[in-house]
Amino acid sequence: MKKTTVKGGIFLKITVIQPPYFAGESPDEVIANFLIEKLNEAEGDLIVLPEYSNAGGLSDPEKEIAALPRAEKMLSAAKSTAKQKGCLVAVNVLEKRNGKLQNSTYLYNKNGEIAFVYDKIHLPPSEVNLNVSYGDGNCTCEIDGIRFGFMTCYDVYYNEQIEHIAAFRPDVILIPGYQRGERTDIITAQAKLTAFRCNAYVARSSYSMNDDEKGGNSMIVAPDGQILNNMGKEIGFITEEVDIKWKHTRPAGFGCGIVRNDDFINDGLRPQVFTK
Repeated sequence: MKKTTVKGGIFLKITVIQPPYFAGESPDEVIANFLIEKLNEAEGDLIVLPEYSNAGGLSDPEKEIAALPRAEKMLSAAKSTAKQKGCLVAVNVLEKRNGKLQNSTYLYNKNGEIAFVYDKIHLPPSEVNLNVSYGDGNCTCEIDGIRFGFMTCYDVYYNEQIEHIAAFRPDVILIPGYQRGERTDIITAQAKLTAFRCNAYVARSSYSMNDDEKGGNSMIVAPDGQILNNMGKEIGFITEEVDIKWKHTRPAGFGCGIVRNDDFINDGLRPQVFTK
């Protein structure tokens, strides 16, 4: 990838953590302990954990509800890591907040303070049946001059959310994932196309599965859709340093000038045609 550093570029070390999927005895506890261990080991300016950090490996609704108290433990670990290491930490939990079940992604700032909370917008049948509440649509924020977009697992299938985030002109899109049954080629394509459309880096954290064809693939993707690092089915974490103000540019047409890729797409949008 040919990169041109822009004046005032912001260099960020992005780390994504990938635990092994575990469905044995007390899988939620085993996975949570693994994530906390890796939080302690990981370095970087931004650390991203997968979906359901407090309830991973569970599929029984009663057990998922029983795992809710562990959300506080995971949030506390993320807060502590952010404060001690002076970094941003994104952690997803299934929790009860304000009397409602939520699938929540917390972003902690470098002081260990809650900078933003994203509530998952698109819910699969399992979460609908669990009575998880839908998010209100607020999925973007800006911290220290960095624009973040948020998507959680099932959200990546919905172009309207991608278009909404693209309009915000984000620098980094955070995707805590699960997608245990999805094909690896589709997971990869989703991350690449989201990065390409939004002209932003994608940081995706998910679970390694014992299957070469499904799940896994925690990765860091550049704004031009190039995968900078992909864990595949490995476990642990990866880190990439990027200039988050670098944007993919392209010709505005044959023989025309150079424009940002997202602007090239935006200039041709005709949403009114499809609302008739």
